Amino acid sequence: MYTAREIKLGIVLSFAWKTLVFFFLYASALCAISYLSGHTLGVSFVPIGLIGTAVAFYVGFKNNSSYDRLWEARRIWGAIVNASRTFGTLTCTYIQSEGTGKGSVKAQLIHRHIAYINAVRIQLRSKSVWNDPGATANAVVEEQHIPADQSMPDMLNRFLPADEATFYQTRKNPATHIMKAQAKQLDDEFRAGRINELFYFHMMNLVQEFYTQQGAAERIKNFPFPRQYAYFSKVFVWLFILALPFGLINEFAKLGDGLIFLAIPSYVLIAWVFNTMEIVGDTSENPFENAINDIPMTAICRTIEIDLREMLNETSIPAPITAVNNILM
Repeated sequence: MYTAREIKLGIVLSFAWKTLVFFFLYASALCAISYLSGHTLGVSFVPIGLIGTAVAFYVGFKNNSSYDRLWEARRIWGAIVNASRTFGTLTCTYIQSEGTGKGSVKAQLIHRHIAYINAVRIQLRSKSVWNDPGATANAVVEEQHIPADQSMPDMLNRFLPADEATFYQTRKNPATHIMKAQAKQLDDEFRAGRINELFYFHMMNLVQEFYTQQGAAERIKNFPFPRQYAYFSKVFVWLFILALPFGLINEFAKLGDGLIFLAIPSYVLIAWVFNTMEIVGDTSENPFENAINDIPMTAICRTIEIDLREMLNETSIPAPITAVNNILM
């Protein structure tokens, strides 16, 4: 997630410089041909303007839909934060089993939950087959020297006993099995009479809530923005961009031969605006792909970890994740 109030020019240019060069050369070539040949390479601006209006509505629809996916993803992680704090509070308040330190049931549940949310994060950050790993939105993150995401084995070994960590690594969906283990341990505590029925009911409701939010995130991850909207949005934008200079040349030619070259800056500006609108939608539709505009899951997971470990009164609490070059992961 980009955190600065204004986007730096360098980041804007990283998305735009190739197309800006193309727009300039394309318009310059058409204007030069028109000027040197004496035959204006232009058509009426009316049909081109109608196309531009239709494209603007279409791209607006796509961007609204892409933003809905991004905002839903953020709401999901907000719900995970809230449920995690409730889970930690209830665990630290009502679990009275014997044992101290990391060997206590209370600590086992808390640390396993921290492993769970991080497992969800790592699974969501796996690359989708429809996402371009070389996209500029991903390249910008790499160029800003953002620390690489932790691997699943390293993360599991950090929070869990070796036998548990090894077992989860053999599962296709480690997060699901980690939460299953949480439910199993809670059930064991209940059947042993160490927690009361009301507390058990509340905790199992939280287990269900975590599964619900995990499933909602996986739905966004595994179901792409409909390709017919994403693909034809780009097609229509570029159809308009390629046709636009012919209408502009025709209009500026009416003002005089020398003024035909004013079509170049006008075209570059208008084409850049439409192309940027298209890129904004593209970089918002998949919010878990480790790109510049994605949900800052690493920072959210660290926030949960800090809150829950402080509830255990642990002393070796990690520092919050901070933005690197205004990018928070």
